[in-house]
Amino acid sequence: MSAKTKFTKRPNSEVFTKPRLALNRVASLQLKKEPKKVVRDDSLDALDELVQCGICLERLSDPRMLHCQHTFCLTCLQTHIIAKNLKIRSDNTSVEQMKVNLSENVKSFQCPMCQKEVALEKGFDSLEELPKNLYIDSLLKLMDGGNSPISPKVVDYRCVNCKTVSEQQEHVCQHCMQIFCEVCWNDHISELDTNLVMLVRQIDESESRLKHKAENFATRCDQLNDTVKESVEQKIAYIQKMEKVVLKEVASIKEDGSTRYMNIDSRILDLKDKIQYNIKQGRNSNKITTYMNLHRETAKILNEVYHYGEARLIFDPETFRLEQDTEGIYNDTEESTSVLPAKSENPFESVDAMVKHYRSRSFVPKLLWTKCPRPGGVGIPPWDTSRLLIAAMDSHNVLVLDRSRFKLVERISHPEMICPSALAFSKSRKEIYVSDKWKHCVHVFSSDGQYLRSACNEQLSCPEGIAMGPNEELIICDTGNDRVLVVNSETGALISIIGRRGTKLHVPTGVAVYGANVIVADTGNHKIKIFNMEGTILHQFGSLGRNRGQFRSAEVVAVDCLGFIFVGDGGNARIQVFQPDGTLVKIFGSGKGFKWISGIYVTPELDIIATDCKACSLRIF
Repeated sequence: MSAKTKFTKRPNSEVFTKPRLALNRVASLQLKKEPKKVVRDDSLDALDELVQCGICLERLSDPRMLHCQHTFCLTCLQTHIIAKNLKIRSDNTSVEQMKVNLSENVKSFQCPMCQKEVALEKGFDSLEELPKNLYIDSLLKLMDGGNSPISPKVVDYRCVNCKTVSEQQEHVCQHCMQIFCEVCWNDHISELDTNLVMLVRQIDESESRLKHKAENFATRCDQLNDTVKESVEQKIAYIQKMEKVVLKEVASIKEDGSTRYMNIDSRILDLKDKIQYNIKQGRNSNKITTYMNLHRETAKILNEVYHYGEARLIFDPETFRLEQDTEGIYNDTEESTSVLPAKSENPFESVDAMVKHYRSRSFVPKLLWTKCPRPGGVGIPPWDTSRLLIAAMDSHNVLVLDRSRFKLVERISHPEMICPSALAFSKSRKEIYVSDKWKHCVHVFSSDGQYLRSACNEQLSCPEGIAMGPNEELIICDTGNDRVLVVNSETGALISIIGRRGTKLHVPTGVAVYGANVIVADTGNHKIKIFNMEGTILHQFGSLGRNRGQFRSAEVVAVDCLGFIFVGDGGNARIQVFQPDGTLVKIFGSGKGFKWISGIYVTPELDIIATDCKACSLRIF
C-alpha cells in the first residue's frame, strides 16, 4: 500500500452495486457481499430508511433529487459518475482535473436505483445544479435537533470489498465498474483469473449446444425440402391432369373443325361439278330453276366459308379453362355521365381536361354504315383528310370514301393482295401501306392508288396491325411469329425486333405509336404493352376477364393527340379508353351493336371511327 494513501474503516457501510454484464454475473456476485442487517427497536427506523442514501447506505448529506424522484448525496453522485467513467491513470490526476475531463466527455448517466437516463447538459458541473430535496433536508435538520448545520461530505473513494476509504482513487475495474484498494485489487485480479476457467466451460457448453442446434436446423431444412418437393409433385400431377383435359378438349375442337372443313370442301367440289355439268348442258327448259338452286347452294357455302374458323379460342391459365368466343359479350354497366365541362374548357389543354371530355360524352354513333364488306383497319391519309380508307378483307381491296358525302369514290387493289388487314401512311413520301394477312407481306401503294412494291415477304407470318414510327419507320405486328418488327419503310431493312427480350408477346394484332412509344395490343396475353423503339418494355396493363380494364382479345389499338389509348376489346364487344399511364377513363359499346371490333381511328377533332368485321359495319362517334 502506498505511504501517501490514508485508509480509515467505516463500520456498517457498503456501496450499492449492480453487475452490468450477464456473461460475468457469477464473478460479480462473488465480489458482492451481503450488507449487515441492524435490528433497531426504536421508532426512528422508518425515518432512518427515508433519509438513507441509496449509494452509500448512510444518512443523506446535501441531498439532491433526480427527475425520477430518487435522492442521493451530492458527493455520492459525484463518486458514482467518476467510478463509471474514469479509467486507471498512471499520473497523479487531481480531483479537479477529473471533473474537468468529465465535464467535457460525460453528458448523461443512469439513476443508480431505477436506471433511468439523467441528462447532464453542463457535464459534471450539472450535478451542482440538481435541486435539493427540501423535504429530506428538513427531516435531517429535525433528526439532528436543528442545532448544527449538515456539513458537506468530503469526496472519497470507497473499496467495494473491505469498505475502506481513500481520498485518492486507487483502482477501478472496467469490467465490473467497482473501486478497489491496493490490497483488494490483487485479490480481485486473482479471482478474475479463476473465473476464466468458468468462461471456458461455458464456451464448451455453448459449442456443444450450437452443434446440436445446427443439426436440428439442418434436419428441419431437409424436412422442408421434402415437403416442398412433395407439394410440387402434387401440383405437377394436378396440372398434368388438367393439361390432359384441356388438350383433349382442344383436340376435339380441332377434329370438329377438320370434319367441318372436309364437309364444306366436299360440297364445294360437288357444287363445282354441278355448275360445270349445267354449263355443258346448254339451254333447257329448267335452266332458270337450276340456276336459282345453284345460286342458293353457292350462297350457303360462301356463308359457311365466311364464318368458318372465326371463333376465338381463349385459354385462361389461372383456371385452366378453355372458352370459345363466337361473338362479343359485354356485361359491364355503362358509366354514369360525369359533370359536363364548361363550354370554354378546351380538352386539348391538359390530360385532366381530356379526361373530363371523354367521360362527359355519350358516344352515340352519329353515322352508321352497314354495307361495309367485312372491314379491317381504317385510316385517313395525312395528305388528303377528305378521304377515308377502309381495308375490306373479303373484297381483297381498300375502299376509299369521300368523308363529306360518305360515298365510295375509289377502290385500291392488286391481284397479289388477298386479305388486307390494316393501314399506315407515310406523310413525306405520300405512300399507303397495307398489311396482307394471308399473303404474309406489306403492300405499298402511291397516293393515287398505284401499286409500288411489297415489303418483308420472307420475314412475316400473318401480319395484321401496322403503324408509322416517329421517323417514318414501319412498325408491323408479325402476328404469326409472336413479335413486332421495326423496319425501314422504304427499303424494308430490319431495324429492331420488339417482343424477344424478357417480355414475350403472344399473337400481337394491333399497334399504335405516340411519340417514341410503341403501344402493342398483346391479344394472346390480353394485355396492352408499351415499349420504346429499341424494344424495352415501359409499361403494361390489362388481364383476361369481362370487368372494367380487362380484355378478351384486345384486338386493335389507337391513340389520340394527347396519348390516350383506345382499345378495341373484341371478345367483350366494347371500346375502352385509357389515360397514357393505363388509368381507365371510359367504356362504351353497350347497346351499340358491336360484335367484333376490327379497326379504330381517332381523328384530330376527336371523332372515333370504329369498324366491326362480324357486323360488317362502320360507326363514327
